[in-house]
Amino acid sequence: MHFKNQDDYKVWADQQEKGAIGGGIFTPKGPEDYVGAIPAIRAVLYFKEGYSDEMREAIAQCFDDYKVYAKDHLTWLWLSEPPKGAGSDSTEFRNAKPIREIFKFYSPMKALSFLYTSGKQRFATGAWEFNIGGKSKWQTENGTYQSVLTFSMPIEWVEENTKAFIKLFINCAQRLKANHGYAGYACIISQIREDKNEPTEAYFSRKFWAMNVGNPFLEASHLINGIKTVSWLTAINYEWFNKIREQEVLNSELAMSWFIGYDYGTGVVIQAGNLPLSGSDEVDPLPAPYILLNRILKPLRVNKIQTLHRGNYSTDEIPLIKGYRAEAWMKRFDIEDDQKLEYFGKLQNEPKLNGKHAFLDKRIDW
Repeated sequence: MHFKNQDDYKVWADQQEKGAIGGGIFTPKGPEDYVGAIPAIRAVLYFKEGYSDEMREAIAQCFDDYKVYAKDHLTWLWLSEPPKGAGSDSTEFRNAKPIREIFKFYSPMKALSFLYTSGKQRFATGAWEFNIGGKSKWQTENGTYQSVLTFSMPIEWVEENTKAFIKLFINCAQRLKANHGYAGYACIISQIREDKNEPTEAYFSRKFWAMNVGNPFLEASHLINGIKTVSWLTAINYEWFNKIREQEVLNSELAMSWFIGYDYGTGVVIQAGNLPLSGSDEVDPLPAPYILLNRILKPLRVNKIQTLHRGNYSTDEIPLIKGYRAEAWMKRFDIEDDQKLEYFGKLQNEPKLNGKHAFLDKRIDW
């Protein structure tokens, strides 16, 4: 249902989760009475395959850990083209089969596509979300696909439980033998009504420069050989990291008072600052920790990603991020060499890492 006026929308919004945005708010007919988007902290991990018993068990263990915190918030499970016996395309979470039981109905030749949401309605979204895109055997052997796992949590929850989120990210990266990934601010939009809610994400991307943009699953094939961006947490496999791993350079560029690296077995997770930064255009759209980390990891970034949005609701006022806008978004943290000292000076004003927000005893040498 579309709202008739702003007062009705305000009454509805006051009854929703903090930060919730009505569905299709920037479409011609205006907002509808479901949560179409909400800012949150999201983790994204890219890994090779989702068909082997070993990897499906790894995915299940990641979900086990996530459920410790999220089980009381999850409301729906969506399965894309589920095989017979796995369940319907949408099921209330309380009635859904356990994830390992569902896996039994998927042969190695069948890709996994699971979406656990926390929306009130089946097509609504929420800050708690766990999403799996596990590629099948033939897709993996084809060499042009990779698998994706994402999970998100409310901003306030992560601020209060920072180390729990970091630990979950590292453990998932280790289990999945992640190729690369990141975690930070994101706009979680309804995957069921993505087209109508992409403009909301596009709007937020111009307000919060450090907010990650785009559907991690649709862009995965463009990120097989390189990273997309840097964020609060950035995971990189050692094969890539070793290409830029000059200890003296890293120690001077990534000062240990603000940056820390954690080993996840097949790669390193770099934490930039105590808490995720949004890159608010009203405060600081170019956070120094991300600018300086981007300087180091830029050689590992892909040259092109083609598009971050695929919908049809693009306007002059709120254009979707496609084509040259997508390439510009990836370069948003790039600076000239002579600007380095300026941002290193800005870094001194950022809070230094502390034991409440980082595992200082798990620091690895670059």
